[in-house]
Amino acid sequence: MLKRLISAVIIVCLAGLFSSVSAGQFDNIISAADVEKATGLTGVKKVPRDKAAPGYTENKLLTGDINFVRSDGQPILMIQFRPAFVYDQFKADTEYNKGAVPGIGSDAFSSPVYPPQYTINFVKGNYYAAVTTHLDPKNESKTLIPFDQLTAISKLVASRM
Repeated sequence: MLKRLISAVIIVCLAGLFSSVSAGQFDNIISAADVEKATGLTGVKKVPRDKAAPGYTENKLLTGDINFVRSDGQPILMIQFRPAFVYDQFKADTEYNKGAVPGIGSDAFSSPVYPPQYTINFVKGNYYAAVTTHLDPKNESKTLIPFDQLTAISKLVASRM
């Protein structure tokens, strides 16, 4: 399973390098206010890719094209956009694809296969999007944004693509 996950990450990275998604094309598709409304959180901030949040020395959690942090700097949400062909590769991976999520884009599934589910992957038009929350650093069996709220955020992103 780890080998397939590493392969999937490599595919996404390569797709990012060779993608037809224009830099910044989706930068304003969702705002901090949108995330606050969907989650009930306050003080949410949108931060650039790879920029360390105050109090965090690692940038690993801010690798999305769009990233959001809580008021305390904890990364809570990242969204990545890739060419649509990448979606089919992830969807076909039975060790990554947990199951369908209806009503988002033209097709969607959640991942990973093991709990907790923290990513909704969907395709709309020529693009694949992955909307990912992060695991609670105090309890990695929980996500920082519950799945129903992650679904609402994913629907909003898809509706604006």
